Amino acid sequence: MKVRAARLVAALLLAVVAAASADDVGSEYRQTVYLQHPIKGDLAGFSQLEYRENPEQDYQTWLVLWPGVTYTVRNWLQLSGGLTSLYTDNGQGADTLELRPFGGVRLSAPNKIKWNIYNYTRYEFRDTENLDTHDWTSYSRVRSRFGVEFPLASRERAWHPRTWYGLADVEPIYRFDHDTIDPLYLRGGSGYVLNDRVRLEFVYWAKLSRPGGDGSLQHTDNIFQLDIRIGLGRGSSNGSVTPKRVIDSR
Repeated sequence: MKVRAARLVAALLLAVVAAASADDVGSEYRQTVYLQHPIKGDLAGFSQLEYRENPEQDYQTWLVLWPGVTYTVRNWLQLSGGLTSLYTDNGQGADTLELRPFGGVRLSAPNKIKWNIYNYTRYEFRDTENLDTHDWTSYSRVRSRFGVEFPLASRERAWHPRTWYGLADVEPIYRFDHDTIDPLYLRGGSGYVLNDRVRLEFVYWAKLSRPGGDGSLQHTDNIFQLDIRIGLGRGSSNGSVTPKRVIDSR
């Protein structure tokens, strides 16, 4: 199992190199900090701070997810909700402010091999203001992420401090205004458990979208993301068991 997981990570890294060298594909870079903290019982809070930059399209985006809450109904069922706010400094057009309330359900598949196998489906309402005209545009969408996270250590050492793990997922996003899937994300990466509260991740995204709003899905963007995941409060993270993923706005 460990050898198979290592081969999967190697294949993902080769895919990153091939995708990054493709012509006519943009590149976006993200630096992200996730925070999670217990509130009471099965209720927890989470937040996210993120900076995005795309040199080719000449924009920078600052993202804040707050407030965010999760409620663990069962060990395989988790509910979430929150508000994501994004400000974009656009060098090729008007700056924008986006408010994105969301609510979702995360289903997990408990197993003895300590893999995280899950689906996270959420509804988002995107409301965006053009800061030149102050006009607002909005639409709804549903995104459903099918993902897996797997330790690159022995089962006894899985998710312990100073161990590595891999991750991969696919996420189609359905837009109600266009009645179509746009975009589709493919992601892969690796992570490192620094200690029982802090993890570091590098994630590569391939974004497939429909330029102009129609036609077939095309590979239009590469996204390179560096994550810092921090659990606050006692019991916020346990390095000896398969961890619960902090719900985020990927």
